[in-house]
Amino acid sequence: MTDAYIHPPSDPEVAAIVTQLTDGLQNIQQTLEQCREQLKQGYTLGELRGITDDGYAALYQVAHELCDQGDFHHALPIALQLTLHNPTDSRYAFMAGACLQRQNHLEPAALLYAMALDVDTEHAAAAYRLGECLIAIGQPEQAVPLLNKTIELSYGDFDKRTLMEMAQKKLDGLGAYTGGSYLPR
Repeated sequence: MTDAYIHPPSDPEVAAIVTQLTDGLQNIQQTLEQCREQLKQGYTLGELRGITDDGYAALYQVAHELCDQGDFHHALPIALQLTLHNPTDSRYAFMAGACLQRQNHLEPAALLYAMALDVDTEHAAAAYRLGECLIAIGQPEQAVPLLNKTIELSYGDFDKRTLMEMAQKKLDGLGAYTGGSYLPR
């Protein structure tokens, strides 16, 4: 998504994983065409390729560590491949959306957050981040229900209190689109 050279990860094993998965994205259309019938029958690409839960967990850990280091560029192909291979795990689409959002690719980020929310309709962080992207791309009226949903999903959950407050702050900033404050007192 950028033409600027970005150094590969310093860990050679991680660099090899990123390179392999990035290259795999180049051929994804052909791969999906080859598997079309099985995919129509409900199989995931990961099932067809025999990816185990341990395999997913290992790749997710690598991508998570790259994100923790702020290396969203290199985490992205891993997160995208995880999403393509196991679209029923909302964590993968959420991570891919976060990588894209951090690189200021807001429309594709919004799509991936929407995918995460489709998989897990109670994913409060996905609702918030989708709303955030919609505001940034000039669609605040579409963000309002998502921010309200974030508040609803977070209410009463101490661990999500900050997320709820952030959603309320965004709503307060939207003023005319919201019809008032939503945060339960």
